[in-house]
Amino acid sequence: MTKESWNNLDNLRIRAIIQDMNFRKRPFKMLVRTLGLFFSKENRTEEMVRKSYDRISVGYDETWTRHMRDLTSDLINKLDIRPGEKVLDLTCGTGYASGLIAEKTGVNVIGIDNSEGMLQQARQNYPETCEFFHADILGYLKQLPDESADVVTCCWGLGYSKPLKVLRQIKRVLKKGGQCGIVDNTIFSLREVMVCSTLAFMEQPDKLENLMKFRFLMGKRHLWTWLRLAGLKPLDVWGGSKSYKVESGIKAIERLRATGAAAGFEYAAADADSDEVFRRFAEILEQKYLHDGNLSIIHRYLGGVAVK
Repeated sequence: MTKESWNNLDNLRIRAIIQDMNFRKRPFKMLVRTLGLFFSKENRTEEMVRKSYDRISVGYDETWTRHMRDLTSDLINKLDIRPGEKVLDLTCGTGYASGLIAEKTGVNVIGIDNSEGMLQQARQNYPETCEFFHADILGYLKQLPDESADVVTCCWGLGYSKPLKVLRQIKRVLKKGGQCGIVDNTIFSLREVMVCSTLAFMEQPDKLENLMKFRFLMGKRHLWTWLRLAGLKPLDVWGGSKSYKVESGIKAIERLRATGAAAGFEYAAADADSDEVFRRFAEILEQKYLHDGNLSIIHRYLGGVAVK
């Protein structure tokens, strides 16, 4: 082997060592960083989630509603909604569930959401059959009279609030015999994605700026328990998963950031570090889950219908 070849080999070894150092996991430092953010008095989760949904609102129906609408429709069809009934649709988003309900009631459905961007789309989608209001769902429920609604639904947003408190308020505002319908992601919905994001930040813990503090439920048993604790009688609870495929880690992250399924997470790193962190995140996704040119993104969900 020539001297030049040895030098080239040494250079490759040095680059490999540097790369290994850059990608070295720092679990203890990550743990300290995570705990510091978790117990911090500042909690920007609601602000960041709202910011995410405002940003993606125009394309939300294309990237999320179209993919998951059969699950939303299944929930609405499981409810015995009758003409003339008063229905509240919490976390209504762009109004897909509200519109389905309005077809059954024949009267205006009230939709509530904390994202003005999503509500603008909802008002364009259903200008005559629904009324939409910008509010936090828990705060909105608290100002309603007892036994003032026949049906309350909450699609794809219960985990962004305080689930048990929301369910207790739903029970209070429902009339005797009134129904409650829930469909939502589980806390394990994007399990593979969250593992990869954790590994990415574990390589550079200092770049974790914001920790998302969500309250998504673990599964259908968890939902059944929370419904019972809220004073509601579960009639049916279910769960499952739905997936789609993309061809790269970058495409996976682009899709996730467009659906709201990872709402708020895009702000986990500071703006100056975001591109670098998410580039590494995409690489890890591909390393662990890209097979035969496809990478599956799995959403795990739960649903339930209960009566007062």
